[in-house]
Amino acid sequence: MCLVIATGAGCAACVKPEGDPKKSETRLALARDFLSKNELEAAETEANKAIAYLNTNDEAYNVRGLVHYLRAMGTFKLVEIEDCLTGVDAEALRTDLDAHLAKADADFRKAGELSPDFGEAWSNRGVVANLLGEHDRAIEHLTGALSNPARLVNPGLTRAHLGWSYFQKGDQVSAAKELRQALQFQPGMCVASYRLGRVYFAREEWEKAAEQFQEVSDQSACQLQEAALYLMKARLEQGLSDDARAARDACLKLSPKSCAAAQCRAQSL
Repeated sequence: MCLVIATGAGCAACVKPEGDPKKSETRLALARDFLSKNELEAAETEANKAIAYLNTNDEAYNVRGLVHYLRAMGTFKLVEIEDCLTGVDAEALRTDLDAHLAKADADFRKAGELSPDFGEAWSNRGVVANLLGEHDRAIEHLTGALSNPARLVNPGLTRAHLGWSYFQKGDQVSAAKELRQALQFQPGMCVASYRLGRVYFAREEWEKAAEQFQEVSDQSACQLQEAALYLMKARLEQGLSDDARAARDACLKLSPKSCAAAQCRAQSL
């Protein structure tokens, strides 16, 4: 559809949209491919080109936001998992992490502004807000994402993130509700099962908590060390020392240098 402009000579002209949508989509496809291979530099370069060809390409902003998010998660892995860093080293890396998250949020925000129905962009903003400790904002974004499911990749996972936002705020009732609903969408989902276990653990419902953590630990695809850590704690509360030791051993095998592993070692069994 073009815009008709009347001229003094009485003729009409069509003003074409700025940019080159076709070239932008080509670069976006390349960016997605590089992102799927975790080639972040190349993905960002192609996303930038897609935006340069068409600065209203909402998907390109979302992809570039994911690049920044994955960089943040790489930094988080260095701090928490590979060496459990502390002191000035950890502080410097956490500054980098926050910078990557801020860039990710800016790109997801732009994508959502260009297309208010872009559920995935709003969901991504909610994930970033949770990581930044801004749980009220996370709830707002994640709720908005669920209100626009047509462009939402995984509604169940988004609901699991929403449940975690409520948990972090101390609203265990809303957290349990959202997490149970997430598991209805996707039974056995590692993230939702672990987080529901955390709700039960906070309520001191040890058997229910252990059941959720055990389910996660039994799935080889999950590899969630925190589930083993909290399974150990729940088994101790149940008075099941042998099961607690088994959970501790599983915890230590997953990532021996992590902060979670340090907590497993520190527990007296």
